[in-house]
Amino acid sequence: MMPIRINYSTIIVLLASLLILITVPFVQKPIFADNSRVYFKFLQEKLVKEGFDKGLIVDLYNRSEVYFDFKGVSQYFVHREANLNYDQFTSGSSIKKAKTYMGKYNTELSTAEKIYGVDKKIITAIILVETRLGKVMGNRSVLNTLSTLASLSDLNIREIVWDKNSKSCSFTRKEFNKWSKRKSKWAYAELKAFLKYVNREGIDSACIHGSFAGALGIAQFMPSSILAFAKDGNGDGIVDLFNHVDAIISIASYLSYYGWHPGIDRKNACKVIYHYNHSNYYVDTILKISELLT
Repeated sequence: MMPIRINYSTIIVLLASLLILITVPFVQKPIFADNSRVYFKFLQEKLVKEGFDKGLIVDLYNRSEVYFDFKGVSQYFVHREANLNYDQFTSGSSIKKAKTYMGKYNTELSTAEKIYGVDKKIITAIILVETRLGKVMGNRSVLNTLSTLASLSDLNIREIVWDKNSKSCSFTRKEFNKWSKRKSKWAYAELKAFLKYVNREGIDSACIHGSFAGALGIAQFMPSSILAFAKDGNGDGIVDLFNHVDAIISIASYLSYYGWHPGIDRKNACKVIYHYNHSNYYVDTILKISELLT
């Protein structure tokens, strides 16, 4: 019988490789992915009670790409509107790109201006600031963002989020609870609007991405604004805010509703634009861009 030779070096390498194979998948996989059904359990029950199809809701929240977005919700504790550099949009290169955009979509902008009475320069300025003329529209799942925020109405979920963010959060515990209560109510309303929108248009809700706040498309509309103001600008039967023509006409529809009209004075123009983004800094930038586009 041949003697059995034990190569201890080989055994050590094999054991090490096996250990890596066992541990790496768990390290790479988001720790919250398997727990999404737990985090969203209360939310799913609430949606079903309010009339959403149970089978569709359960199937949606069982999908692997749908998860509780801890990273996304934490951005609310560090994001500050005043810290955004709006001056970049009034630079020579930005204005040049905006003028090129106006030339490319002159027909569509003129149509929107004719129908709704909204200055095409204002529409262009908003698209420039919101998404750099459609180049940057956000990379966070709108479904995950709104579902995560809406789930903060559950005190148990709120406790988990607080534990994960309390050390870096500028809120006190009392302020966090107050913010969570208000934000979850808002997010739930937006989530319902989002689900109604995607179901109406036959869009896969899990595939739509937007800002950390849940705004989406070239116009960066919140879902409730889509239902209220978004229009089919190109006549294809679909309201798609990732389409420039639809985005242009939808922005005009929005501003017109809030009072924009030909010959509007600066004071009232500020009030209308403020509805789009509740920031005086934002409003001033939009008006400055429009002047530079003259």
